[in-house]
Amino acid sequence: METEKMEQLYREIASIINHMIPEEWKNLYLYAEVREGYVSVFFYYYPLKSDTPVNSLEITDRFSIDDNYFSDLDHQLYNTFRKLSDEFRFQKQQIWTNLTLTLSYKGVFKIKYDYEDISQISPVEKKEKWKKKYLIPMNEK
Repeated sequence: METEKMEQLYREIASIINHMIPEEWKNLYLYAEVREGYVSVFFYYYPLKSDTPVNSLEITDRFSIDDNYFSDLDHQLYNTFRKLSDEFRFQKQQIWTNLTLTLSYKGVFKIKYDYEDISQISPVEKKEKWKKKYLIPMNEK
């Protein structure tokens, strides 16, 4: 059940991401995990004229962006995913453990929620598994 609050949070997420990426892009893949005492969010995007994804953690190294500005946006993104998780609780919906959000420059927005307990899997293992699923081109799988 999508609520007006959820729709608002989805728009807020897209807006924050748009402000974080300092170049034109075509597709974005984001992973978020929220559970008690833990939040992890990272994304990769494909620049408009490239087939090589850019890790969100590399943006400040690649571009001349104020670290404090980017850090503020990053915190906003984390907090927005916390709010999204809280909204699920408030609506008494099944609480997701992680999600994958895909977004295109044309505005196509999709979220795949996952409910599997992944708390015992290392962050590195989760990230590698996710990258393999979402970032490796089909002809390399």
